[in-house]
Amino acid sequence: MPFFDTINYQPTYSPARLKWDVEKQSRRKGAPFTGSARFQVLPPSLFERPENIWLEVGSGSGSFFAAMSALYPDRFLIAMERCKLRGQRLERKVAKTARPNLVGFRGNAIPALVHGVPSGRLERIYILYPCPWPKNAQRKNRWYLHPMMPHLVRALQPGGLLLWASDQKFYIDEARWICENVYGLQVLVHGEVSPNPYNDLERFSGGRSKFERSFLESGQPCYELVARLSDQSTNKSGNGSTPGCAS
Repeated sequence: MPFFDTINYQPTYSPARLKWDVEKQSRRKGAPFTGSARFQVLPPSLFERPENIWLEVGSGSGSFFAAMSALYPDRFLIAMERCKLRGQRLERKVAKTARPNLVGFRGNAIPALVHGVPSGRLERIYILYPCPWPKNAQRKNRWYLHPMMPHLVRALQPGGLLLWASDQKFYIDEARWICENVYGLQVLVHGEVSPNPYNDLERFSGGRSKFERSFLESGQPCYELVARLSDQSTNKSGNGSTPGCAS
């Protein structure tokens, strides 16, 4: 059963509301939560490696990145999961997989990104099926409206990709507006999930993750966004602050 059938709440996509959200966030005196450096779990040595690095935020038990590490042996993959139980499963799966290009950590991605990931170091960041935080009072927790969004962009190397997926269309539509109008990212893919050059969907029978397989098997549409940082970008979010809306 689709998530919102159980709570009878349907958010709507509103560019005017998004612009207000961004302007409100830009007036804040510093990010309300960036996490403490003492909760940063990523060793600095990870980012001294020569390979291009991919990061998955909210990896669950790690099945997707475990499979991707076999498909892309020339990339170094970092999987992160905050939940204690799923994070423990992730660490066990990574240990069992025993591939030199895959690591997994149980920890909060917020302090890790703020304090642990150097600017311009990630080739790809995957955010697949995050909590949509559907109610208006919860809007600030959506990744693209969270104080972490500038750090996601800051961490991308020129030409790097942000890859999103959700079963909620409003979430992907809002993420596209923010990526384009606030951060100047180029949208490469936007719409219902289907095989394309970026999502490797043709290599995953039924879906890339447990959530995606469950949604697709039940007939629930899923949506995706692939946004790219320009090759020539000087990365407007280099200091982790929220840029203003594009005019």
